[in-house]
Amino acid sequence: MIMLECKDITKTFPGVTALSHVSIFFNQAEIHALVGENGAGKSTLIKIIAGKYRPDTGEIYLKGKKVQMTDPRKAIEHGISTVFQEYNLLPHLRVLENIILGNEPIGKRGRIDWKKARAICTQLMDNLQINIDLDRYAGDLGAAEAKMVEILKALVSKAEIIIMDEPTAALPEKEVEALFRLIRNLKASGVTVIYISHRLNEIFSIADRVSVLKDGKMVGTFSVNSINQDELIRLMIGREISSTFSYRQNFQENPVILSLRNIEDQRHLKGISFDLHQGEILAIGGMTGNGQREIIRFLFGSHSISKGEVFYEGKKVSIRSPRDALQLGIGFIPDDRRNEGLAVTQSVRKNIALPSIHLRQTIGFIHHREEKEVVEKMVSTLSILVPMISTPVQNLSGGNQQRVVIAKWLPLKPKVLLFHEPTLGVDVGAKMGIYQLMRQFADEGVAILIVTSDMIELLRIPDRILVFFEGKITGEFFRQNATEEKIMFAASGQKGA
Repeated sequence: MIMLECKDITKTFPGVTALSHVSIFFNQAEIHALVGENGAGKSTLIKIIAGKYRPDTGEIYLKGKKVQMTDPRKAIEHGISTVFQEYNLLPHLRVLENIILGNEPIGKRGRIDWKKARAICTQLMDNLQINIDLDRYAGDLGAAEAKMVEILKALVSKAEIIIMDEPTAALPEKEVEALFRLIRNLKASGVTVIYISHRLNEIFSIADRVSVLKDGKMVGTFSVNSINQDELIRLMIGREISSTFSYRQNFQENPVILSLRNIEDQRHLKGISFDLHQGEILAIGGMTGNGQREIIRFLFGSHSISKGEVFYEGKKVSIRSPRDALQLGIGFIPDDRRNEGLAVTQSVRKNIALPSIHLRQTIGFIHHREEKEVVEKMVSTLSILVPMISTPVQNLSGGNQQRVVIAKWLPLKPKVLLFHEPTLGVDVGAKMGIYQLMRQFADEGVAILIVTSDMIELLRIPDRILVFFEGKITGEFFRQNATEEKIMFAASGQKGA
């Protein structure tokens, strides 16, 4: 049964056609993924379905009947709810209060019937196999638990269609699978899930069908069993991609720039030793939470160790602070770019100039004119799409924000660049650009160290791969010999080679 159908939807904004004659339908009890690059029209389409925007032309049908989504309240009345990427709970209220907010059962005396409210929530949680204490404060929940509470809130409002916008963006792997179990249970109970994600591996894990948008137009809808990831990427970006990117087999002939010997901390790292060569791209993989985060942050001076030695260009060094790392020529692109890599309310210019400002006492004062010239050169070199360098970073797409983070380090001529989840929250087209930049930097002699939980990224980008498990290296693979099976074997704690 077709639950929701959009016919010939067009939506324009001043100077931009966001959607052009888009038609799509969603079946009852299916998980339907919606993919496309940033600017493809995904957000506009879901906002029309959710009643936030009204289309210029086109029609929406719910269970075969034409409906008008004049505002978000009307969409909710029609059984359509949205779980946004951003945290949307009231942290000072309990889980129970958050779930029923706006849909409180009222007793005979006009007061909230808390007994009935608790019974409703408990029944929903039992049906969906969720175990969360209704009396906990929402602010104490983990990211996955918070998403589950938002879904319960949608179901209390009688939602039959739930739109999920990047629901796993802030979740570690263990919590992603818990959320997936809930989504599958929603499907089994008859709910339609519209799932938006840049993580294509998730699409193939969770969805039944996938629709591709490009430049505001519908490219097509496909069963996930009838298409592979490379074909999906080609449809999204409009060009072919190679199954693997170029890599170096002879990187070991280059000098070793960074050596770690028997690195340990009090909990996460247990005797980590490896070398990083000039011009090499080395990636660290494994299940999240096995020491990858700690090792990359240690190398930038933001995680302390209890034992071990570091050699930089053959000399023993101490990296006890980010300033130490900067002075050695080590740059860091963190996984949480908005909170750690950028001052999002500041301009592109100020963000790119920031590391240089921190080192002025060491390398001398940088004049404003020189700073402006350097920033403009970085914007051009990295193809950052921005109307002017005074534009606030928060106005840029995820891919362009990530390029700004990378651009910060280039004026310092780094010898080592550390990338933690380099393409997290970045669309497919922008990912390809970032991968090309990494290879370009490596070709120029920069040593690249990546920590990533993206299996495709792990297999396609580096020259060499290390796998961590419980703070130890359990696998080392050269690109030409690496397979998903070998990596997963090592990531489960089995020694690989």
